Amino acid sequence: MKQNFGKEYKLCSKILIDQLFDSGFRVQQFPFQAIILPIKLNKEIPFQVLISVPKKKIKKAVHRNYLKRVTRELIRKNKVNLETLLFKMNIQLAICIMYTSNETLDYQLLEIKVSKLMDKIHTHVETLT
Repeated sequence: MKQNFGKEYKLCSKILIDQLFDSGFRVQQFPFQAIILPIKLNKEIPFQVLISVPKKKIKKAVHRNYLKRVTRELIRKNKVNLETLLFKMNIQLAICIMYTSNETLDYQLLEIKVSKLMDKIHTHVETLT
């Protein structure tokens, strides 16, 4: 399994994003909240991700961009288990990951939290069948 996380993993479709927020399932692991929706994507990848850090929570753009960049990197590092499960089950997902804390956390803590979030998403996907 490749460790890359290119443009094809980015969720950009307005229609899919609206469907995701309307009928997606929510999973929480502070400081993140994920919305998951099994959906048919136009690409051969197992999932697409939208990462959101609200301006209302984190005021400075530098910190918002840092959190998005770190979150994207941590998803790239922790995606292998989820990808293998999705390929095995032949399911594709749209995922929105939102940062919900008012503070910027350090890298080590974010790494632990993203890992736990990916485990929760993995567990939820297993219950879909």
